[in-house]
Amino acid sequence: MPSRSLRRLLLGWLLAPLLVLLALGAVGTFYIARNAANDAYDKELLDPMLALAQHVQLVNGQPAFNLTQTARDLLLVDAYDTIYYQLSANGSQPVGNLYLPVPPNIGDKALFYNATYSGRSIRVAALRIHLENGGSGVLQVAETLNKRDSHLLHILLGLLAPAVVIALAAIVLVWFGVRRGLAPLQSLQEEIAARSHRDLRPVPEHHAPDEVRPVVASLNALLGRLDAALASQQRFLANAAHQLRTPLAGLQTQVELALRGDLPEDLRPTFACLLASTIRTAHLANQLLTLARAEPGALPPDAMQWLDLRSVVEDAAHIWVPRALDKQLDLGFDMAPAWLVGEPLLLRELLANLIDNALRYTAPGGSITVRCGSAADAWLEVEDNGIGIPAAAITKVRERFYRVEGSPGDGCGLGLAIVDEIARVHDAVLEITAPAAGRGTLVRLRFPQAKVFSST
Repeated sequence: MPSRSLRRLLLGWLLAPLLVLLALGAVGTFYIARNAANDAYDKELLDPMLALAQHVQLVNGQPAFNLTQTARDLLLVDAYDTIYYQLSANGSQPVGNLYLPVPPNIGDKALFYNATYSGRSIRVAALRIHLENGGSGVLQVAETLNKRDSHLLHILLGLLAPAVVIALAAIVLVWFGVRRGLAPLQSLQEEIAARSHRDLRPVPEHHAPDEVRPVVASLNALLGRLDAALASQQRFLANAAHQLRTPLAGLQTQVELALRGDLPEDLRPTFACLLASTIRTAHLANQLLTLARAEPGALPPDAMQWLDLRSVVEDAAHIWVPRALDKQLDLGFDMAPAWLVGEPLLLRELLANLIDNALRYTAPGGSITVRCGSAADAWLEVEDNGIGIPAAAITKVRERFYRVEGSPGDGCGLGLAIVDEIARVHDAVLEITAPAAGRGTLVRLRFPQAKVFSST
């Protein structure tokens, strides 16, 4: 279904009838002005016709005008139009310079009508006159429409110009009125759009118009239910992870002690597998706990703070360099100041997951490089020359519990999902590509330095 703009809908309902009324008014004004012009000039046309009617006489039984040509020209002169006349009687040759058929049903009262003569539009007045012999004839006087059209144009301009000005003013007022009336909705939209996805506070209703308040109230109710559902999910996930960590740590300790003690040789492989599974399960519990902390609404209001990303990378170097050496990997760091607004613990977890992934999927003898710095934005990179990620799986590796088919190691498929979630918390842009060398994986994050964060 096509989208419908409320502004366009209101303008359509208000402006379309206004334009239709303006058009109807223009048509009505035209006919009124034309009738007024015709009435005025028809009366003027009647004067020469009555004057000519007084000078009709019979000459040798034929009707004629007892006027000289000069007097006739003076009587029929006009500064703007050409005047024609014609006198017709039954059985006689018409007299005059107008050759038009005589309309039927001509009475003693003048008849006015429009006609065409010599390709020009004319206005004709016809009158039946009585002759001396008791007969009758028809006198027709016509003129072109120059002064009528000029007068009609002046009347139309005089009547329509104010109407057009008023209509244009009404259109402008309607436009600004609709814009002003929808301003609270625009402010509401901007307020909601400016929120972080973690901000589930109720939308203030006092700025909303009365007609929109039920919508805002329903939205606030939905946000409240969503906040409660997310909080419940986070509590469950965090509690489950916490509850799992203690027994798993105890189980891992017991298995390690058993392996160090005197075990029958046939049980050692079983206990070794049990230790690996315990470590993997403990890692999964820690990952779930980290994921719960990165969920929307999980951060306290004062969690975000200004910090230098370089300090986070330096702390990671002390932790991960020994582990890289144990796996015979070259873990290097290239650091520059990179200030941003973020949550320190989550940023450490983000970097830990990236380095842990690189260690897991890079063969001994390989290299891993961690870089950070700032240009327009603060940025962080982790590059390795490991097995890499197939192009078809780059978008899927951000999904929870997704692992590329055939991947080695004992990962749980949450590392990059956690990175993606923490990136969302910081409004960062996450890019996963192949390095310039073509082998391995390059993960790059760009953090907005000037972003003002809000959280519930």
